[in-house]
Amino acid sequence: MPQADQLQAQTERFESFLSSDPDNASLLTQLGELYLQAGKLDQALEAFQRVIALTPGAAVAHGRLATVYLALHRFGEAGASLQGLIDGGENDAALFHNLGLALYYQERYADAAKAFASAQQYGIDNANNARYLAHCLHHEGDLDAANAACEHWVSIAGDPDSNAYLSLVNFDMGERERAGALAQQVLAEHPDSVDANAVAGALALEKQDIDAASASFERILSQRADNGRAWLGLGLTLMHKQNNVDAIAAMTRASVCMPGHAGTLIALGWAKLNAGDAVGAEQAFRDAVDADRNFAESHGGLAAALVTQGRIEEAKLAMTLANKLDSANFGSVYTQAALLKLDGRAELADRLIERALRQSPLEGTPTLFEHLATFLSMRPK
Repeated sequence: MPQADQLQAQTERFESFLSSDPDNASLLTQLGELYLQAGKLDQALEAFQRVIALTPGAAVAHGRLATVYLALHRFGEAGASLQGLIDGGENDAALFHNLGLALYYQERYADAAKAFASAQQYGIDNANNARYLAHCLHHEGDLDAANAACEHWVSIAGDPDSNAYLSLVNFDMGERERAGALAQQVLAEHPDSVDANAVAGALALEKQDIDAASASFERILSQRADNGRAWLGLGLTLMHKQNNVDAIAAMTRASVCMPGHAGTLIALGWAKLNAGDAVGAEQAFRDAVDADRNFAESHGGLAAALVTQGRIEEAKLAMTLANKLDSANFGSVYTQAALLKLDGRAELADRLIERALRQSPLEGTPTLFEHLATFLSMRPK
């Protein structure tokens, strides 16, 4: 008899038993497990809820109920159920792992990292737990800890996914040589690897190998249309080609995929400024300020948008704020250059914007393109 048929026959047998003894918590628990195995999630949910109503202190039923909530993507309820068990003294490793999942999918990465670390401490030392821990720490910008977790993941799995993600973390840490070597190692056998292509594309962009960068980012987007890094990278390649309309569209997609990522909003602001839309650029930079008030480049970009509109005093105020955070920020350097060169001649502002993509605003400073390429590395919070 096929396995599915066996499962159905067993389920029907337990349903028959339960019809004669409807308040039997043991039967309900076993039936709930069968429903869960068969993917009958609503019926599993009802069974475990009935067990809890009959025996409120049944920790196993609470744990299984949380598993059903996870399967139903009811992550808040799953998390509350699991946290209640843990607060009550339960310390089974699987509870911590499942709590980590519930928190991860609520984008509560710091709390999820603690749960996955506890799962590891209590005995779950597998690739899946290590993978989630690395992702959480990376999301939080704790790059050293993310690297350690990812190294552990690689030591367990040693597969393309773990090595590709290790490459990505190393790229964000500034370890370009190792990141590139790992990425190429993965791509040699798995050319569609999303994380390895993200690194290869970013490194190509830094070298201004625009065709190679575009190919990497487009390969990612053919698989993952919600990959913000790839949209940002593609937008930068388009900006380099002076295709401002498509660059702005790509960066707008990136900002949707990575809400609150100041670097993406700043890149969008410069793309709009490069396209002659100083008002739109101002709004993008103001959004970047709202996303991260302690990031000098947000205020510096705003200064650049304001000076382009001839709003000199506002630009100076924004530039002062930027310089207090980091005197080397690109926007302030650009604004200062604009102020020096304008000298009452507003028409020069447009020429500066036109030149900014490939020329440095002041000697010894990066070009706009070089500056924006750094945002492909996820800046720690």
